[in-house]
Amino acid sequence: MLEKILVADDDIKVRERFYEILSSLGYKVTCAPSGSEALLRLTEEKYRLIVLDEDMPSLSGPETARKIREFDKDTPIVILSDKEELSSLLSVQVIKKDFSTHLMLRRILELLKEEGIVRRESSPAGLEAKILIVDDNPQIREVLYSFLDKRGYKPILASSGEEALMKVKIEKPQLVFLDIRMPGMDGLLVLKKIKEIKPSTKVVMLTSAQEAYMVEQAKSLGAEDYLTKPCDFKELEAVLLSLLVSEK
Repeated sequence: MLEKILVADDDIKVRERFYEILSSLGYKVTCAPSGSEALLRLTEEKYRLIVLDEDMPSLSGPETARKIREFDKDTPIVILSDKEELSSLLSVQVIKKDFSTHLMLRRILELLKEEGIVRRESSPAGLEAKILIVDDNPQIREVLYSFLDKRGYKPILASSGEEALMKVKIEKPQLVFLDIRMPGMDGLLVLKKIKEIKPSTKVVMLTSAQEAYMVEQAKSLGAEDYLTKPCDFKELEAVLLSLLVSEK
């Protein structure tokens, strides 16, 4: 029997992403567009994990969590919020909600593992997908190439923005890992041109901690996500799950 997860968020895109990703990993996911609907679902079924958005109309995530705790003290609850204090006030886990889906996903997967909420075995997301790695640092290109190649993906390398645009046109990769700061054509300009060439191409920006301020610019230009260098392999896995699940 598949483990059941309830996701409540008034943003249909967020519900869709969590449904696609968690379902692909072998969980049975139920979605609710509001806190009230989530409470109704809980009268019908028992769930192993409950995920609530903080800001929902009528009944907020924290209000929904309080009502759940009146009759269920044990089921793990995650609230997507910036307010860490909710954790101790409501006996819930708080995960920061931002456009970087992989960070939320990684935290949720870690929580599922901690709680012993198992899933069926599944193949890697987007197996054999073409992934373009764009970075002027040869060591970073080598590390990412090896990581992706060993997992069955088809990595392609580019050391400059100009080379990257040529390979986007020829190879048509599903996903691009793109350094935000490079000599010549910078990452933001390359991102803009990639989206002009093929808008459906998914782009993950590679940044340093000092370049965090550029992430919002990348988001406005259409970047799907970002990773901070040096890349954490667990976060890299989460990015692949969150962006290539639809390629399976």
